[in-house]
Amino acid sequence: MVSAATRIERWPGLPGRLVLLAAATAVFAWIAIDLTRVAGSVSSVWIANGIVVGVLLFKTTRQWPWWIAAGWIGEFTARLLHGDALGMSIGNSLANVLEIVCVAGAIRRRVPDITDPSRLLRLAFTATASTLIACALSALIAVFNSAVGGHVSLGEVFLTWYTAHVIGMVIVATLMVVARREGRWIVGRRGRHLDYALCMGALLAVCAIVFTQERLPLLFLVFVPLMLVVFRHGFAGVVGATVVIAVLSGVATALETGPFALVESPSLLQRTLLLQLFITATCLLALPVATVLSERRRLAVRYRTLADHSRDLVVRMSADGAPSYVSPAIRHVLGYEPEEFLRARWDLVNPEDIPQASAAFQRIAETGISEPVTFRILHKDGQERWVEVAATRVESGDPDAPWELVASARDISKRMQALAALDESQSRLRAVADNMPALIVHIDADERYTFINAYYERLFGRKPDELLGRTIREARGEEAYREWAPFIHRALDGEEQKFERDPSASSAGRYLQSHFVPDVAPDGSNRGFYALTFDITPLKQAEQALAKLARVDALTGLGNRRQFDERLEQAIARSRRQSSPLVLMSLDLDKFKAINDTHGHLAGDAVLQAFAGRLTACVRDVDVVARLGGDEFVVLIEDARTAQVAELIAQKILTVVRPPVVFEGVHLQMGTSIGIAFVAQAASANALIALADKALYEAKSAGRNTWRVIED
Repeated sequence: MVSAATRIERWPGLPGRLVLLAAATAVFAWIAIDLTRVAGSVSSVWIANGIVVGVLLFKTTRQWPWWIAAGWIGEFTARLLHGDALGMSIGNSLANVLEIVCVAGAIRRRVPDITDPSRLLRLAFTATASTLIACALSALIAVFNSAVGGHVSLGEVFLTWYTAHVIGMVIVATLMVVARREGRWIVGRRGRHLDYALCMGALLAVCAIVFTQERLPLLFLVFVPLMLVVFRHGFAGVVGATVVIAVLSGVATALETGPFALVESPSLLQRTLLLQLFITATCLLALPVATVLSERRRLAVRYRTLADHSRDLVVRMSADGAPSYVSPAIRHVLGYEPEEFLRARWDLVNPEDIPQASAAFQRIAETGISEPVTFRILHKDGQERWVEVAATRVESGDPDAPWELVASARDISKRMQALAALDESQSRLRAVADNMPALIVHIDADERYTFINAYYERLFGRKPDELLGRTIREARGEEAYREWAPFIHRALDGEEQKFERDPSASSAGRYLQSHFVPDVAPDGSNRGFYALTFDITPLKQAEQALAKLARVDALTGLGNRRQFDERLEQAIARSRRQSSPLVLMSLDLDKFKAINDTHGHLAGDAVLQAFAGRLTACVRDVDVVARLGGDEFVVLIEDARTAQVAELIAQKILTVVRPPVVFEGVHLQMGTSIGIAFVAQAASANALIALADKALYEAKSAGRNTWRVIED
């Protein structure tokens, strides 16, 4: 716990200041008691409390107890020296302490820094309200003290105390705060001391005229030089003028001269109340005006400072765009001095941009609706710069020109260059997208087309603009939407999708491959998806060609062993399901090796091709005809109900292959041996083939160019 003595030691010079405050309080309290108090009542002028409040407002709350104690000691001492009763002295001095604490505490709580220019209005309101309330509380205590002391004029006590303390608090505390705020400028700002002296001289002269005569009520004349001082010097004028008026009017009242002497047989109390009312009227007239003027000057200085130091150009112009003020930022923006720019006016603006800029400014002046205005203007370095102007309509104060524009302008050349580069980049990207051999589409979260490249027209024969803004369902139809809906929904849920579409109306009769890529925003939300679609028809056709080559004999065009094996397995499966018989014919050309050896392989190939064609002509399209290799052929028939059907086909084959094949003028004779396997239900493909081979062996053993049948 830090002792009181230690605290005092930490505040150099504080004891002396406390003694000075106690002495000042004692002197002013004694004067008020001795000169303005009617016997048996209270003082009608009380300024001691205002002095203490004025001191407290510039001290830390930690120091307040010492200053309050010093003020209380001074007042209490003055009361005892004047002969007041001990109880009355204690009661009234404690009432004053309560009043001081209430006013100073309220102000400190609501306005911690009373030197802040932006808090003037709050300071004035808080000080007024707290003064009225605190003085009423202290007056009630004074009435109680008077009642205890046996005084009967309690209403007079309350009125006198309340009026004296309100006026004293308002005048003295306010003047002390203002004097402390103004500091050395209390006698006028630098360079304006002479003007301040002349204004105060005029006030002194008028006050001398008013208060040295007692024939006419000329008090109102004092307000004219008072307002002159206040308008020209603000709070410094309020302090000086109030002191002058209070001193001269107080002296005149004490000497029983001046306009107050016009009251017939006035008592000391009446003269004092009139003096209080007059000084109050002076303060109520001067302080609000000074507060408003100070706030206006502060705002004007702030706005002018903002305009002068803003990197944006601030311009005041007429409705047609002709500038009347330009901020110093013109040096940074366009390189001109403000005077140069004002002389040049529209001459610096690109002539192509003047009509639209002037029309825009006139619209803003007529409608009051702001809109950005952009145009090119000539920089002092000879280069054109883009500027963007944001204008607001204001009253000009001139009846002949009711509206002006206040605008801020900034150099947006870099932005315009960036936009131009962006446009160029977008044009390049659009050109790349439009010339890619792929359909590129963007679809938003509502399933609407927002971008389609030119490939769409090449693929579908429709303009991309016909689809923009429409939903997939609206643009492509219900059938196509049903086909794509699962992929669309999964893409909108954030899953990549890849799928192929067979030729149809929705795919323009082409094989298409689509890849849906979700469009994810930086915040993780899905904004839609990109659809990349490629025409894979040539690829599919190539695949089909390769598949065909893998299953077709290149020489004869018949199915090869691979195709035959696949078809045989399928036929066996159907036979089992349907309980239907199968016929497999195995055929070899008779003496084919002799043809190859005698006439060459080309002659052999011609014979094989001729045999394949004649063999195919003997069976139906649904029957399987294949060349397994060399001169080995097979025929698979699924719906032959009896073996006799197979024998009829074998007879037909022998007949059609009998005519010779003419190759390079040589007649080449063909013949074939046929083995027929007829089974009600094949155990397996190998078993069926083995059975047909066995029948073929028997046909060859029987002398060739014939057939044999084995039924199972």
